[in-house]
Amino acid sequence: MKPTRANLADYGLVVAVILIVGGLMVLSPAFRDPANLLGIGRQVAILGIAAAAMTFVILAGEIDLSVGAVASASAVVTAIVLAQGWGILAIPIGLLVGGLFGLLNGLLIVTIAVPSFIATLVSFFIAQGVALTLTGGQTILFDADWFRALFATGSFLGNRSAFWWLVAVALILWWLMARTRFGAQIYALGGDAESASMLGLPVGRLRLIIFTMTGALMGLVGMILIARIGNARADGAIGLEFDAIAAAVIGGARLGGGYGTMPRTMLGVLLIGVLNNGLAILNVDFNTQQVIKGGLVVAVVLIDRWARGKERTA
Repeated sequence: MKPTRANLADYGLVVAVILIVGGLMVLSPAFRDPANLLGIGRQVAILGIAAAAMTFVILAGEIDLSVGAVASASAVVTAIVLAQGWGILAIPIGLLVGGLFGLLNGLLIVTIAVPSFIATLVSFFIAQGVALTLTGGQTILFDADWFRALFATGSFLGNRSAFWWLVAVALILWWLMARTRFGAQIYALGGDAESASMLGLPVGRLRLIIFTMTGALMGLVGMILIARIGNARADGAIGLEFDAIAAAVIGGARLGGGYGTMPRTMLGVLLIGVLNNGLAILNVDFNTQQVIKGGLVVAVVLIDRWARGKERTA
């Protein structure tokens, strides 16, 4: 039987989510309303996709600070294309814009050895500049009910289409991580890039694929974002990168690379989503919400690290 501290490494996050959900249910009848609980799934769709992509990046021992700006730029381009009446072409164009920014990140990292922190920060400013230039600081409106239904407002089995996009992305990325050679190579790359290279793994190509894939997924995030609200702004997803990193780290992904799982990242997403929803329902002011969320995030991460430290020495 595993020591108690080692058990925390496996089940501590689950227990934390259950305790927080239980506490909010006791404190607020509105929180435990079934419609609200289903609504949390819709609310975390954007964060969940970003966190799933970020988990892949962190697994490889990298970081991506550009995801919020790339999602915003992709959203703006998609909205402009929709407003111009290009119809379904908006979808591949939006994904392409995100993928190109991701490819830029990968090329900076692979070809001229720029650290991912710096490379993605550069892309953040470029993407933000593109979005601001295209919008002129204005909101881009579009009229495409089919688009909104496909990516956000449509309903299936009692939940909105945005939620099902999250489910699809999380399952696909989980399969890639846990069941494919590509996933095994990412774990090896994050564990020790030099050893992975000596073993003949295509380290540069793997990094290009990871960042391009992440960028394309931010294109999807941008489409879900504008489908939910019916317009696009240059700053629509700014700040998403920090919540995505937090969700992945809460889920146990190690910033040094080589460790992380998709189910635990989704638990991290759920924890943040539950906190955001519950604190808003309790009418906690924004500044206090940030303090509470920050404190709980630190507590969960410290407990997880403490438990895993014991696990490694057991």
